[in-house]
Amino acid sequence: MTLKTLSKITRALLYALMALVAALMAALFISADVRTFMENEYGAAGSTVLFYAMLLVCGGIALWILIELAAVLKTVESDPFVERNAAAFMRMGIAAEAAGLVFFVKCFFMFTIMTAVCALVMILSGLFALTLGMVFRRAVEYKRENELTI
Repeated sequence: MTLKTLSKITRALLYALMALVAALMAALFISADVRTFMENEYGAAGSTVLFYAMLLVCGGIALWILIELAAVLKTVESDPFVERNAAAFMRMGIAAEAAGLVFFVKCFFMFTIMTAVCALVMILSGLFALTLGMVFRRAVEYKRENELTI
């Protein structure tokens, strides 16, 4: 499989995931069945405003991360080591840390094992993205130095 094909498939999957996240966020406002399900099956009946706010904030963060990732993937075929990608990974890392913080705070109000797992995964993903951002920034610096010496 070529890099171009893999990039296109990955971007298509990212766009599908973006559409799914957006549809699920919209379903919280549109569908009474979804709200009833969340209240009855998930146990959100006691603090629905806080729960829905957490879902919308984390959904928005997820959309932002997916959009940033799709933008980074557009450069994979040509030159991925550009300053915009390094900054994008830093923004994705900060966003993931923010989502991890939201999940962590939610653990104090509506604890579930999955919330704790999501908090841990988001915090670790954020650290990974921040590290990748620093690696990309260093790669951009090396690339610029190399271009100047030739």
